[in-house]
Amino acid sequence: MHSDTSVWVEGGLFILTFFVVVPSIAAAIGYAAWNGKPKNFDREMYWTAFATATGVSLFLMVFAQRMHADVRTWQYLAQVICFGSGAILFGVAGGCMIGIFTYRRGAGNQSRPES
Repeated sequence: MHSDTSVWVEGGLFILTFFVVVPSIAAAIGYAAWNGKPKNFDREMYWTAFATATGVSLFLMVFAQRMHADVRTWQYLAQVICFGSGAILFGVAGGCMIGIFTYRRGAGNQSRPES
């Protein structure tokens, strides 16, 4: 049984997570890929990270959804943490997907011309 306050807090956190945190993480990873960072990543590694993060993210979010924990128990906190972790990994997966298309080989190795 959910109380009205917990429903609003939970809804607010999920909206904040999906519309602010997840796109921010995806943009940061995509920007790093555009700059060729990390240096030991390439398109294949971004693809592998995307597939892995997507699988783990979906597992955590579906597991949290099916938990059906009561708001008065410690399991509710575990449910919220599982879903939040899955949402964060969803942002990482989105960033790796952007990295697949924006990765530039050797972009981090280029030096700027001296004036």
